[in-house]
Amino acid sequence: MNRARRLLVPSILACALLAALALAATASAEIRVGEATAPVNPALKAEADIIGAKAEYESNTGAVTFKVTTAALPSPGTEAEPNELEMAAALASTSNCSSAVIEGGGSVYPAFIFDYQYRQPGFVTWSILESSVSVPKFENGTGGLAARTAGVTTTTFEGIAPKAANLPFSCALVEVHIGNATQGQPLIFPIAVPPPPAPPATPTQNQAPPPVTAPQHAPAALSIPGTKPLKLKAGKWTTVRINVANPGGSATLPGSLRLKPSTGVLVKPARQKLPVLNAGGTWTVSAKVQLTPKAKPKSTVSLTAAAGPLTAKGSLVLKRLG
Repeated sequence: MNRARRLLVPSILACALLAALALAATASAEIRVGEATAPVNPALKAEADIIGAKAEYESNTGAVTFKVTTAALPSPGTEAEPNELEMAAALASTSNCSSAVIEGGGSVYPAFIFDYQYRQPGFVTWSILESSVSVPKFENGTGGLAARTAGVTTTTFEGIAPKAANLPFSCALVEVHIGNATQGQPLIFPIAVPPPPAPPATPTQNQAPPPVTAPQHAPAALSIPGTKPLKLKAGKWTTVRINVANPGGSATLPGSLRLKPSTGVLVKPARQKLPVLNAGGTWTVSAKVQLTPKAKPKSTVSLTAAAGPLTAKGSLVLKRLG
């Protein structure tokens, strides 16, 4: 086998594995995909241990993409000791993509193959084998250079060939080998057109619609806005006005306002009712206060509003004149 054929064709063992795939039905313009995983094999070199692979074939253009994940990214080695490992990634056809079919014998042609020699990471080839005796050629479109990119542990191959369009590929194979010696087990998996996404579920006659959640409103609240101090003469009743507000988002329950004077101060009435206060509403309560001779120069009336579980406190400051 000359060097050109070696660069374009995977190892004899890889071809023997692929030669067992049976030819399937013809294909229409479509995209077929497939993927598989495998556990880590500690007996292998990490860069030869294939733990996952994905394949995509676009039948109307002949574009093929493989993403191969190894336990460690392949290394080319050194000039003194180049890495002799090679990787083959291939597409072929069979109605039963399994190792049992591969071992049983059959025909794989045409087959699409990527060949990657670790020691030459910049020189990756694709080839189309049309028969067991064909030699891929660059000039007639059955062989060419492939694009290779490398991630953390994933190597991606991309190739496109018009002669690869509308071929009956339905099975993918990935393996690492040295000469004819395969490292571990090849990863074999089917490729197919993905099923369309399931339509969204619709309620049936026996299926209850989802419950309707009532809009949530902010709770009610109470407050007694502050008032300016009042200057009063002793012995004289004076009318005062006290505001009670609901700064919340819901109505309050009916409630009451209690006025509790300090020593020397008289109030009437000491307790008054409060109506329901709507959200943002205010209610004004009128009461009378009087300072007696016992009142201090500065006295207070404690205010307490209550409505159900809500309470609010405030105070009314009274200053004596004279």
